Amino acid sequence: MIRTVPVAARAAWVLVVLGTAGCAGFRAAPPPSGVPVPLAADDPLLAVLVDGWTHTLESRTSLRSGVVLKLSGPEGDRRLNQNVVLARPARLRMEIQAFLTTAAVLVADGSRYDYFQSLNRYRESGPVHPLLLWQIAGVPLTLEQAVHFLLGGPPPRPGLHRAAGERLPDGSVTVELEDAAGRRVRSLRFTPQGPLGQVEEWSPDGRLRWRVGYDRYREVGGQPFAHTIEFEFPRYESRATVAFRSVELNPATPDRLFELHVSGEEGAD
Repeated sequence: MIRTVPVAARAAWVLVVLGTAGCAGFRAAPPPSGVPVPLAADDPLLAVLVDGWTHTLESRTSLRSGVVLKLSGPEGDRRLNQNVVLARPARLRMEIQAFLTTAAVLVADGSRYDYFQSLNRYRESGPVHPLLLWQIAGVPLTLEQAVHFLLGGPPPRPGLHRAAGERLPDGSVTVELEDAAGRRVRSLRFTPQGPLGQVEEWSPDGRLRWRVGYDRYREVGGQPFAHTIEFEFPRYESRATVAFRSVELNPATPDRLFELHVSGEEGAD
């Protein structure tokens, strides 16, 4: 038998979310029954969480940060220290650091990229392609996907709509997003405090394409921002973890940041 929460109690809980969603002090009370509580697609709680999260993502246009990238897959484990600047929709500057120097630089303006390795003075450039980050950093994401994920969520998928959800015993809330054919495409899980905790994407045949988890939320620019992002890519049997050392949201990103100028004495700058 499906258990439901009284309308008055559910409405009161939504008012709490409306007033505090995304704030560090917010914590949702778990379902009184101790078991998951189904939520209909039109439940106002789901609308508040999804719309609030979408609005937050849309307010983030660029980012500057020091990053530790850890990779794990069939070829072994790697750790890369990087300085990253990115901007929507697909502009990226990634400086890979070595001891007291910059080992390599990748810049992309959305249409073309330039890559330089300082040790052997190797340089290549060309049109941006879907496997660029896979070839250079071992990350199976397009530039646009990487920019969106690092800003707090995946790229939007037009045509998706909210389906049913659940309020879990720990206070978190799950939401399913379906396509026009009624197939599950994405699954969202919001933490008891309000921000996004996990997002998954599924193929039409029901296989998991990727899973991304967001953790260690800290306030940046007056809003909670996840300082750890964990990626799982079943197709590639690989995982990646991004740990931000510092974060600046919405910094100025002039075009010159996404251009590569190589100095004969200093390598890449």
